Order: sequence, then structure tokens, then C-alpha cells
Amino acid sequence: MGKLFLVFLLCNAGLSSGGDITSNLTKALENFHERLRNLPEDMFEVQLDLGKFTANEEMKQQAENQAKQIRGKLSDMSSDMYNLRFVVDRLSELEAEKEDDKEEVEEGCSSWYLGMNLNPSDGHIMGYETGWSDDTSIGTLEDALIRDYLNQTVWNMPAKYIAIVRHHQGKLDAVKVFTFKHWGLSLSHRFKDTDPGRNVVTEGGPVQEYTVPGAHNLGDDPVFSVGGDLAFNWGYSRNGARLVLTGGHLSGADVDDDNTHGFGNNFAIRPKMVEDPEAYPDWAHEISNIQDCPYPSCTQRVGVKIQGTDHGSGPTLKGGPVYGNYAIYISNDSPTFPTDGANLGINVEMCEN
Repeated sequence: MGKLFLVFLLCNAGLSSGGDITSNLTKALENFHERLRNLPEDMFEVQLDLGKFTANEEMKQQAENQAKQIRGKLSDMSSDMYNLRFVVDRLSELEAEKEDDKEEVEEGCSSWYLGMNLNPSDGHIMGYETGWSDDTSIGTLEDALIRDYLNQTVWNMPAKYIAIVRHHQGKLDAVKVFTFKHWGLSLSHRFKDTDPGRNVVTEGGPVQEYTVPGAHNLGDDPVFSVGGDLAFNWGYSRNGARLVLTGGHLSGADVDDDNTHGFGNNFAIRPKMVEDPEAYPDWAHEISNIQDCPYPSCTQRVGVKIQGTDHGSGPTLKGGPVYGNYAIYISNDSPTFPTDGANLGINVEMCEN
């Protein structure tokens, strides 16, 4: 498979013809990925057809198992392919920047890269453990701004600036941009720093803050209703929140009050552990709003207000309205995120007028 894949790319990229290597290679990858996406389903049809054989049950079972293994490998390849496409796109950008450096400087353009998207009602719970520090990509490029998504390539890139963007299917609703205290570290590195954790990672508050006129649900939004800086891995007793703002309530290290709220939460976990095998999924929840409902006075009747349906079955977790998707972008060269009304993408360009 590896040799055939390489031959396919070389033939379609036109490397020997002196053509545009980056554009041809990108197109070859797109075409190959499109064909690859259909192969697992085709192999599943093969599995179904194999089930019709009746002459030798043992050989039929062997063939079905082999087909199932091949289908699994094809699915894995499809997942790996979209990561490769992102890397090639980034290499193409770097190649263009190298060749057109003077023009790029004159234009004054800089890039923001999508590392994560949170949709609190897509059926996938990004609690304290899922995604933030386990070196696993989540979702697909096609659904990157409508479902939970994490791109490990971006997650492992060093960053100077971070933007939290609330949006509706790619249409910006509100944004805050922060400057990291310590440059040159990746989000993966920062979210693995859980012991002791409780890290205030930005300084000076937001360097940019913008809300679209007429935006709703800002009174208790976990990012846009409070001020301060970003804090990562906020562990307290057997609770944890992956991303919070210091302007909200930050529980003491030994205080078991279930009362710090933000992104990537769990009320029954050992937060200093990167992976906790004893964590209770019943108490995982993706996005909780700003509120003051501490345990044990926060009764089941009142409940902890959660956005959407992506939460465990803990009796005090109460799902509610979705305020939007929340995207996390990083940049090394721009403290400003574009707010000109253009739709968001995997990469967002910011150009000075």
C-alpha cells in the first residue's frame, strides 16, 4: 500500500515535469483522500458478500476477519490522511512565504491556525480527559467548525497568541485574544502540565476583545462574561477544568465545591494525572457556564448549568441552551484576529490595510 501510494503521488504531482509542485501535490492528496474515504464502505460491502458463502464456514470466517482488518486499516489511513493534508497545506504556505517574502512583508499578512473546536451538543463529550493532552486528533477537516475537533499538528506547534472564538457554523459571534506568558510552548505541552497544574498561562488580560452587535447569551458565557487571563488545568480536590478565566470563581486547591466553570470539566477525577483510570464519566461535561452553585448546597433541583447535551449523567448536571461553537486558534505573529465578517476556516489570514 505504501509503495502504491508513493507512486500515485509522484505521478499525479508532476514532480518530473517541472510543474507547480505544491499545487499539484495538494491536488493529488485531495484526489487520493476522496477515493480513500470510500474504500472502508466498499470493503464493508465485501464483508457482507463474503457472508453469503456456505461451502466452508471456517474459511468464510477467516475471509470475513481479514476483510474486517483491512477495513479498519483503511479507516485509520483516511484519518491519517487529513492530518497529512494539513501538514502539506502548511508546507505549501511556508514555501510560498519563502519565495514571496518581500511581497508578504509589504502586505503585512499573518496567520491563525485552528487547534480545537468545541460543539457542546454533538454527542461527543470533551471533558477533562478527552483530547486535551492525549496526542490524538479528533474529528475531520470537513466538520472542523461544526463538531468537536482537535488537530494534533496545530496542537504541537509553538504559539505566542491564542484566540477563543465563539461562532455559529463558522460565523464569528465573539472573540478574545491573549498573549502567552511564555512563548515557544505548544498547547499540547501546556495541557500536559497538570501536576501541580492550576497554571495562569497568559498575562495582561485580552489584547483584543470583540463581540458582534446584537450577540446573545453573554451574561454567563464562560469566556465572554468575565475578565482576566486564561488558566489551564485548574484542578481542585477531585475536580478539574481544562480552560477557565481568572475573572470567574477559582476554587482552592483542596476545596471540593464543584464551582469552577469553563471548558473540559469533570467533578470526579484526579486532575493532576494526565490520564486517570478511576475518573467517573458520569461527571464529565464539555462547557459549563459562569455561576455560583457550590457543592453541597447546589441541589439537584437547581443544578449546574451546562451548555447543550454533551455531559455525563451526574444528577446535578443540567443541560441548557447552546451559545455557539467555541474555536481555539493560535498564532505566532498576530495579536489581532479578523472581525470583518468573513467565515472562519482551518487557517484564518489577518492582513493589515
